[in-house]
Amino acid sequence: MASFFENQHLARRNTKILVLLYVLAVAGVILAVDLVLAGVYAWNVDWQVAGRELGWAMRLRMAPKSLYLWGALGTGLVILAVSAWHILQLASGGKAVAEMVGARRVTSDTRDPLERRLVNVVEEMSIASGVRVPAVYVMDGEAGINAFAAGYDVSDCVVAVTRGTLETLNRDELQGVVAHEFSHILHGDMRLNIRMIGILAGIVFIGSIGEFILRSQRGGSDKKGAAPVFAAGLALLLIGYIGLFFARLIKAAVSRQREFLADASSVQFTRNPDGIAGALDQIGVSSTGALIANRHAEDLSHMFFGQGIQVRLSSLFDTHPPLEDRIARVHGRFDRSSYRKSRASAVAGVDSGPESPEEKGISRKDTATAVLGTAAAMGFTGR
Repeated sequence: MASFFENQHLARRNTKILVLLYVLAVAGVILAVDLVLAGVYAWNVDWQVAGRELGWAMRLRMAPKSLYLWGALGTGLVILAVSAWHILQLASGGKAVAEMVGARRVTSDTRDPLERRLVNVVEEMSIASGVRVPAVYVMDGEAGINAFAAGYDVSDCVVAVTRGTLETLNRDELQGVVAHEFSHILHGDMRLNIRMIGILAGIVFIGSIGEFILRSQRGGSDKKGAAPVFAAGLALLLIGYIGLFFARLIKAAVSRQREFLADASSVQFTRNPDGIAGALDQIGVSSTGALIANRHAEDLSHMFFGQGIQVRLSSLFDTHPPLEDRIARVHGRFDRSSYRKSRASAVAGVDSGPESPEEKGISRKDTATAVLGTAAAMGFTGR
């Protein structure tokens, strides 16, 4: 088990570095906006010394320092305000995120056997991780195998899974997925994820300003006077997408490290590497994979259990590591062929039902005691 703890340490260290790079990317956007403002200023001033016109490099150097200062403050405030607004929209925590993607809350007295199994697994993993039981949601319209945990802290967190997860995975695999999400709750990933959504919205807004300026200049009669304004709008638009490019790049890198950590924690909580490895393998063989159809899939792409969206340059922008790498990290001896054969046999025979403890004649108290004993053996005493 030492390798799992080593993976945790490496993931935390790399995440701090990547978050710092994200902040530097935002600073780069502010600097670029300052250069655009200085360019507009230089365009509209007659720069001549002793009858000789100054070059652009000299013009930018001679622009008032207050221009750069107010440009930086203004840009920073815009990013901050837009980010804060988006974060405020998610102030209610996990519930707001779940409702954003149209998820439905599952009650503890549900009569759906698959949902009842999910509730039981969530309660078991709550004991194993030492985290209070979160609200449980299901994304009914999603056929892909996926899940997410959301919230600002353990008091408002939720765990949501797709309908495809419930209908495709067996109990051990579902347990591995849920345990993975509990790692995100336990290690505070959820707060970081929401903040990243907000910061990304602020950077995109810079590009939106440029797009608005370009639209406002269409059809204007003063072509010469509109030229610098048009150029400024185009520059802001490009800056917005450059910022988005780097933001997505860093977000993907942060998420990848967190996914490795959560996969390792899943094995710690369940003591069953076949669970998480089997769930990942099922994503690989499923026709729908882990794809999410909801229009907010892009916004929450870094929060999902699996790669929820398709992107170009996947090696750069995928928010999750390749399935093969994730399986190798948690279960180096995982034999796909053998596992799939035994799984198919179980589904055809013994594993035909949802396998909730109650259906097996095992009380919830007995199940909790067994899981708690496993957690204690692993050194998890709760919080």
